[in-house]
Amino acid sequence: MLHFSYGVMGSSKSAMLLMQRYNHLQLGHYVVLIKPAIDTRIDASTVYSRVGLQAQADIVLYPEQSLYEQLMWLMARQGHSDFPYVFVDEAQFLTEAQVEEIANLAMDHEFYCFGLKTDFLGNFFPGSAALMRLAEEISEVPGGLCWCGAKATMNTRIDRNGNVIKTGDQILIDNQEETRYIGLCYKHWKMGKSHA
Repeated sequence: MLHFSYGVMGSSKSAMLLMQRYNHLQLGHYVVLIKPAIDTRIDASTVYSRVGLQAQADIVLYPEQSLYEQLMWLMARQGHSDFPYVFVDEAQFLTEAQVEEIANLAMDHEFYCFGLKTDFLGNFFPGSAALMRLAEEISEVPGGLCWCGAKATMNTRIDRNGNVIKTGDQILIDNQEETRYIGLCYKHWKMGKSHA
């Protein structure tokens, strides 16, 4: 089954993924952890949550790579014959073709994808659009709050001074120095107001 859990920036999506992965590992399950190569917040292979949890990805997936081929390579290398549980962080960065591969593989395996639904302009990422189309179970990761206390529903790019940025490339990795992302309610996202 293909599961897609989405949430705004700061809703602890990666923390939830890492905790669910840990629970499966504790039960003795063979678990594969995947992250897209474009996510370089910490380094190329670390799945990281801002609350401090982290783990090394088993597969760092590039846009031109087949997810299926990477899984087959990993299983051969690790001596496994099956991959019943697969966790994918930052799934919005997957390509549509990679999500379609996951949907096909998920007929016989459990895939848990976590990521953003929309970008800082309110548009779908290609990966999240495909997941919204193909996932059998879609759920929102609760907990993201706007500075006003309302539920955060919009991802917002801000500069180092807290100014809302409404232009630029769809993907610009959060470096916490020049650029970072926060969740805002729709009203304050529309107003471009990132603080009181």
